Amino acid sequence: GVLMQDGWLYATKEEQSATGLATMDAQPGEDLGVARLNGIIKHEEGLIHVCKVPRVERGGSRQVSTDLLRDAVRDTEMVAAVGLESYVALRKADIKPDMFFGSREGVIEAAFHGRECAILIVDEEFTDFLKRLETVGLTYTIHDLIAP
Repeated sequence: GVLMQDGWLYATKEEQSATGLATMDAQPGEDLGVARLNGIIKHEEGLIHVCKVPRVERGGSRQVSTDLLRDAVRDTEMVAAVGLESYVALRKADIKPDMFFGSREGVIEAAFHGRECAILIVDEEFTDFLKRLETVGLTYTIHDLIAP
């Protein structure tokens, strides 16, 4: 059968909800081609935590509460930044982002593979990103990181 585990597809000899035909022999841990897929691969999509960060003209990372930021990303498996202000806010909180370049699509792809993600995104790109999430049908929650 074919299954998804921790965001990765695996082929196994055990019965699963999806099946396929191995295109070659492989040892455990090797890559393997699978043809003639049938059924539905059981998996859950990951939640995306969307955190808005103001552009530098509106205070940038200086406006972000590091405590609120840490709370927003605490239980996520992957953290991304869009915009230098977002990157700096993460670094101020001693968090190294997993993605910076291509992070919008990377977060979407990771969520489709069942990973819970957080993305810090500058305010002028925030609305377009939410529209993208709505279009692809992923679940998200919005976090306000502005320090009171």
